[in-house]
Amino acid sequence: MNVNELFNLGNQFHSEGRTELAMELWNKAAGADPNFGPVHLNQHNVYRGQGNLIKARECLIKFLNCPVTGNTIDAIPVIKQQLIELDKQLNPQPSK
Repeated sequence: MNVNELFNLGNQFHSEGRTELAMELWNKAAGADPNFGPVHLNQHNVYRGQGNLIKARECLIKFLNCPVTGNTIDAIPVIKQQLIELDKQLNPQPSK
């Protein structure tokens, strides 16, 4: 299977609630092409939903390190904002 097929099948499994299988396929897709940005966003969403903010943050950074394409350019400002929010959650400022 190529990267797009792995990604799409992972999306199908995720939509069916089969998150573990989806993550396995997305991991294979990321291993085959670490510059395929959308897979990192999907992984981020799963990790964030599970409350694993450290892994979610890692996925956003991987996404931002991927080459910009027509499919990903519009997401960059939103992703940067999500990264800022995650950093605030992971490193809360002490109350004054």
